[in-house]
Amino acid sequence: MMVGYFERRSLTEKLTQAQRMHKNGWINLTGSLDATRVSKALSLSANIVRDVLDIHELPRAEFSDGVEYIFTRIPFGQTDSGKTAPFLIAISGGHYITISPHVKFSPLEVSDYLFSTTERPAGVFAANLAYIISQYEQRVHLLTEQISDARRRLSRHEVENSDFIKFVAIEDTLNEYRSSLEGMSRVITQLMENRRHLFKTRDLEALEDVDLHIRQVLVAISSSTHTISSIQNAYSTVANNTLNQRMKALTAITILLAIPNVFYGMYGMNIALPFQGEPWAYPVITSFTVLLILLVMFVAKRLRLF
Repeated sequence: MMVGYFERRSLTEKLTQAQRMHKNGWINLTGSLDATRVSKALSLSANIVRDVLDIHELPRAEFSDGVEYIFTRIPFGQTDSGKTAPFLIAISGGHYITISPHVKFSPLEVSDYLFSTTERPAGVFAANLAYIISQYEQRVHLLTEQISDARRRLSRHEVENSDFIKFVAIEDTLNEYRSSLEGMSRVITQLMENRRHLFKTRDLEALEDVDLHIRQVLVAISSSTHTISSIQNAYSTVANNTLNQRMKALTAITILLAIPNVFYGMYGMNIALPFQGEPWAYPVITSFTVLLILLVMFVAKRLRLF
């Protein structure tokens, strides 16, 4: 387990890592941890801290013994892996505590989103959420670019079967992101009720902006999912139409080849046949079958049979 202490005492300073824990600071724990030991050291609920070890823990908010616990999920791994892991935020007195046992997380990455000091945990919380949502947004944009590239190649008939296998992975990833973001949106809505007066007006406004950001990302996810479905349907339609055209062409060729075979088959029998002794029989029969083929082709095209 790695423990880091971070602080920002004034708005003119940057978020920096401290050597020891200070009052009104940010405590970050990452890597494998002992829930009992951590809860005792930071005066947290052991049962709640233990929940963050469950990789499938869903976003939720819980209040216990004066501490607000907020579970979110943070993406990690490859862009199209669809992996998210639980991320626990605890606001305890003057301390802001983050715990991420499954993902390496550094508060310094949140610095660009932080517009308050660490003496205001509610402000740090809004910045932390904004950073997490930005991670989702970046990944969704990258996936959208992959989908758009496949759509362009579809217009050039360059889409391969591997693209559709990849679409399945992308769709699973988007569904995982949607589930996590919708859960986080519900948590923010719950927190904005401010039943325990944890947030000030500006904090509530910041949370409202974060929730709006989540909804925008959700719209992008829905759009990307719809695009995948459209590409799959378009490819299926194109493939079926191509197959129908080919089957139509093969059927026409089969019919046209069957016509001369009727006459050639008759004149291949070992019985007495009309004109079999005439020298002009072969060219006449051959010419007749060619004309008959052309006539059938003409009539079929007029009737739009092929």
